[in-house]
Amino acid sequence: MYSGVPDVEPAVQQLCDGPGYLILEDFYPASLIRAARDRIYELVSEQPSRTSHFYGDDVNPAQARVWNLPAKGREFRQICGDERMLAIMRPILGEDLMLSSFAANVLHPGAQAQEPHVDYPYWDLHARTRWPRALNATYHLAVEAVMPLDEFTVENGATAIVPESQKLACWPDKGQFAERHIRVTMKPGTLLLFPALLWHAGQTNRSEASRAALLGSYTIKSIKPIEDWSRCIDREEALGYEQGVQDLLGLHYPYPAVMDRLPGRSSEGSRSNQSILKTDGSE
Repeated sequence: MYSGVPDVEPAVQQLCDGPGYLILEDFYPASLIRAARDRIYELVSEQPSRTSHFYGDDVNPAQARVWNLPAKGREFRQICGDERMLAIMRPILGEDLMLSSFAANVLHPGAQAQEPHVDYPYWDLHARTRWPRALNATYHLAVEAVMPLDEFTVENGATAIVPESQKLACWPDKGQFAERHIRVTMKPGTLLLFPALLWHAGQTNRSEASRAALLGSYTIKSIKPIEDWSRCIDREEALGYEQGVQDLLGLHYPYPAVMDRLPGRSSEGSRSNQSILKTDGSE
């Protein structure tokens, strides 16, 4: 556990080759977290519960998910685009990493535990034949970020994780999960990072109060995002976002493309003088 920000290389080693998780206390200022929390509870009161994951097929009235947060407040863009956090992720995912999803999860009193799982894009690893036979954890496709807006306690369902399970590249074994898991208790303003392959699960909220968290998913540039930013964010508005957030949303990434409509030049390969991210606007 760190207070502040650790050196990048030790942090990367801890995420990939060590226990597989990193807890950074006092990472976000209290004022920013309060603003995000107020906005999330406002949104939860205004809209019906949205899709969540790893609860089975039943409707979960005690659990609420709020999606598409970059379009719903500057505070969320500030949080998901924090350069200190991205500096840790870039050696793992590459300089052109992208935001796959940025949402909030709220567990109301009585909300039940998730099944132990790994996160997108691996979340169908229980169906092993859907994945290449040689899948392994020598490099990671995604890194997850959890930012508590309320204190995470054992009573209110603090996330359970299995240290070093990110090295296995497989669906969680329920017996091993029960035996090996630890609970991550955190205060608001903390940042929790882990590769998407780490076994984890939100737990039952046995308290009398709701608890909320922001959930960020970051992927290598070749993975299709969970949230379709091209449809859920107004492009003209998004072009006014900070450049770093534009890049995370892939606003200037040209693929997939209608190749018949692209200019005749090529920007791929070492002989090109420009990055593929530097387009002339033709699509």
